[in-house]
Amino acid sequence: MLDEVTSPTPDQLWEKAAEYLESNETEGAQKSLLHWALLLDAEAKVAWLDRLPPKLFNAVSSIVRTAETLSDNANDTALAWVSIGRAWLDRDQPEWAHACFVNAAAAVPENDGMHHELGMSWHRKNEPGQAINAFQQAAQLNPGHAGTWHNLGQCYQQLGQTDKAVEAFEKALTVEPGHPLAGVELGAIHLDSLNLPGAEACLSGVIERHPDNSAARRNRAQVLLLQGQFQQGWIDFDYRFQTGTREHYPSDTLWRGEPISDKKLLVHFEQGLGDTVMFSRFLPQVQTFCGGLVFECQPALLTLMRQSFPQIEIVAEGDTPGDFDVHLPLLSLGERLGLDESSLLGDRPCLVANDHAALPGTGRLRVGLAWAGNPKHKKDGTRSIALEQFATLTGLDDIDYFCLQVGARTGDCHGSGIIPLDSQLNDCAATAAVIGQLDLVITVDTAVAHLAGALGKPTWILVTAVPDWRWQLNRTDSPWYPTVKLYRQRTGEEGWPATLERVKHDLAKRLA
Repeated sequence: MLDEVTSPTPDQLWEKAAEYLESNETEGAQKSLLHWALLLDAEAKVAWLDRLPPKLFNAVSSIVRTAETLSDNANDTALAWVSIGRAWLDRDQPEWAHACFVNAAAAVPENDGMHHELGMSWHRKNEPGQAINAFQQAAQLNPGHAGTWHNLGQCYQQLGQTDKAVEAFEKALTVEPGHPLAGVELGAIHLDSLNLPGAEACLSGVIERHPDNSAARRNRAQVLLLQGQFQQGWIDFDYRFQTGTREHYPSDTLWRGEPISDKKLLVHFEQGLGDTVMFSRFLPQVQTFCGGLVFECQPALLTLMRQSFPQIEIVAEGDTPGDFDVHLPLLSLGERLGLDESSLLGDRPCLVANDHAALPGTGRLRVGLAWAGNPKHKKDGTRSIALEQFATLTGLDDIDYFCLQVGARTGDCHGSGIIPLDSQLNDCAATAAVIGQLDLVITVDTAVAHLAGALGKPTWILVTAVPDWRWQLNRTDSPWYPTVKLYRQRTGEEGWPATLERVKHDLAKRLA
């Protein structure tokens, strides 16, 4: 029985068929009329046929006969409903499609494939509970279908039922070892709980059977780099361009490590400001390999990069000369240079701040604060901290607190006792000049952390329990920045209060 809420009426289907015929979309018209015919009982079919103009009678009668033939066999009927449903999905009619999948499962209730189709339809409708019911029915009928178990796991994840999701993904991998979707999902769950051996085992199992699976490679890069396993980590990290990282230039001019002593190399930014700051330290090194070097950075970094690397041609995005021979995304220097912890150049400042910033001179300790990153970052919800929480650090006497926020969260500090610097933070060079006048920077994991660390400023960074790969694990220092101290959110801690208390305790000790 069709869902009366979502099902099209015979009149709607007839009108839709007429629209398709007018636009010469024959297949769409045929699917519409077959759907129409399957809805009608014998009496209704006769009534409709009696009203048809002679020129349409034969064609429509043929479709009616097809529908009657299909109706004589439950399996054929179900397959027809699936075919029509997929056609409606292709034509942006998800509700009509869903009604078809409901009918398909009802026609052959012992067919696991039809329940699987229905589960997928519920999933598309963002109804994970209903989808679970359909997938469970499919799994009961055919427990040897790995895709069903994977889809069940996804629905459990959506409902926050992680234990059940793990069980479903593990069943998928038992049925099909190395199942790429289940392996990647289960690896991500293990990574989120810092079960790195489990995460690596899942992802490596996928890669063993599907060597070019980009999601597994990208995720394993995170696992390996977190543990300081740079050699294979950088190789896997290159798969990021197949998982959403934007390619700025065509692959046919990519530098792949061949000699380029007579070539002009363009190195260009690829991700956020922090990534650009972090990897810019290697520009002088790569300059020795090529005949000429141009570095393209974000406009906000242009002045600071030119101050820090006067011997290198620095341009802003959009101003890149077109006469380069080969190009390289900046973070690919990790693999091209064979970087490991011994070669991260973390023993000295990377950037130079030549500009001057005028800050109030009270003689008290000057501390810069940044509590939020780019709100568009996919993990901003876990790394940024509401100022109401972060401001617990500001209750100490003998400290002047300065706002290093830019963008949408700048206004948070007004009335908080934190000194705003809105008019002075026009670009990264101006921010660097302010940082140069401070005694200490306390920040979440955002571009300010990289700026302060690269300038050699004492910097305390609040890092999430599952950190970005560059902060590694179980250490309070960083091989990238010698003046950085990491304050890690501990596994199992609810939010940031305990971490902030540790920071405040150490800040008070600094005043003693």
